[in-house]
Amino acid sequence: MNTNTRAVLIALAIAGAGESPTTGHAQEPSIAPSVVSLDVVSDVPDLMAPWQTEGVDYFGGSGVIIEGQRILTNAHVVESAVSIEVKRADGRERFPGKVIFTSHDADLALVEVEDPRFFDGAPAVPIGDMPKLQQQVVVYGFPIGGLTLSITSGIVSRIEVDTYTQSSRSLLSVQIDAAINEGNSGGPVVSDGALVGIAMQGIEGADNVGYMIPSPVLRHFLEDVNDGTYDGFPRLGIDLQDMESEAQRRAARMGASQSGALVTRVDFGGPSHGVLRPRDVLLAIDGRAIANDLTVFWPGVGRVDYELAYQTKQIGETITVTILRDGKKLKKAIKLTPHTKLVPGRRTTEWPRYVQFGGLVFQPLSAETLRDPEGFYADSLSYAEVHNLVTKARREIVLLGQVLPHAVNRGYQDWGGETVRLVNGVVPRDLKHLASIIDSAQGKWLRIVTGDGWVLTLDLDAARRANSQILQAYGIVQDRYLGLETSPPTKRRKRRR
Repeated sequence: MNTNTRAVLIALAIAGAGESPTTGHAQEPSIAPSVVSLDVVSDVPDLMAPWQTEGVDYFGGSGVIIEGQRILTNAHVVESAVSIEVKRADGRERFPGKVIFTSHDADLALVEVEDPRFFDGAPAVPIGDMPKLQQQVVVYGFPIGGLTLSITSGIVSRIEVDTYTQSSRSLLSVQIDAAINEGNSGGPVVSDGALVGIAMQGIEGADNVGYMIPSPVLRHFLEDVNDGTYDGFPRLGIDLQDMESEAQRRAARMGASQSGALVTRVDFGGPSHGVLRPRDVLLAIDGRAIANDLTVFWPGVGRVDYELAYQTKQIGETITVTILRDGKKLKKAIKLTPHTKLVPGRRTTEWPRYVQFGGLVFQPLSAETLRDPEGFYADSLSYAEVHNLVTKARREIVLLGQVLPHAVNRGYQDWGGETVRLVNGVVPRDLKHLASIIDSAQGKWLRIVTGDGWVLTLDLDAARRANSQILQAYGIVQDRYLGLETSPPTKRRKRRR
């Protein structure tokens, strides 16, 4: 993550409409000894030149000590960290910390400190219940502009399923009326001495609007990693359309008292594949009726996006859905298997994957690589925004990220940002498949057809001969990184900042 992206993820400082820290909270027990500041040195991979990094950067955030002598904070605070120093709000000494689990989906991370002295006199803060609308909360952290702990108050003003900037996932989110300053990211939000949220993000230009990750999402993350691995939040792998049109409901043979959502697409290989079909009407999930506007009722919250009905489950669990198919009401079971969208929100490995051949740099299309949408063609944006479901032919979209200028690729040096439709007449299922197509290519030419139909042709033998020259000229250690099954680059060439 670059500095600009982190700047968007500035979280809640606690102006709280000008209240004093104790207004309305005279009996609120202080958790100050369990609040920590984190000083992070990061070295972020360069997504547009994935064999190198963007260079060292410095970032500060907040966190809280929870059960098991662990520190809970934001993922964006500690992402790509090469050094973490942790200091308690009531302490003088800094201790080295280490990230043990990260959820980009929920923008959460767990940090451990090996020295047991760090936790002396700092009790774990228990995780509380889901806060209610208008509930008073106290926020702790270290916003910019000072070195000491900031403690201020606010209220819960909105509860909904909303987009997390870190991942582009839509998860349960809580809005509180608080001003926004950088440095409070990862800080605890507390009510009655219990942790009800973690400060997450704000809206640039909006006063007294900030967002926290609520306790049900915190619990989901912590329960997930109890077995030593992080699986993530489930997906159904479908696209739904609202049924607010009366004609649409009648055409689907819905009863007057029935409500639901029309299944328009089913992800190949996803949890719903082979269970749901396009034109099914999804009536309920685990007994929670889906309204025609794609919402469900959630006790203590109200109406929220239907996704919450299964996001509370863990990967591997099974849910029951009620559907209407050809006028017949049916019940089906869906096992929530691990599943990623065609264009994911965050990378899943430490290093970005890539293949370089003849100066052409291929990468998987993701929300990260699309962080500057003006540099990409409409076809790339279409996959990310409209066609974001896995198909039988494609498990991910391969992108021609850029062309490294060399005589062998003259004429294409300003290309970049296009999706790859065909490689020598074959649709690449994913980046690994593209690499195998190139490696096994025979004949005189290598032809790449982009999503908008343009054709890029290389002399295959000349490109193979030039590959080592290109690697040396651009300081690239290896011509590819395909994920965990291969070794990442052993040396990184950092650009000046």
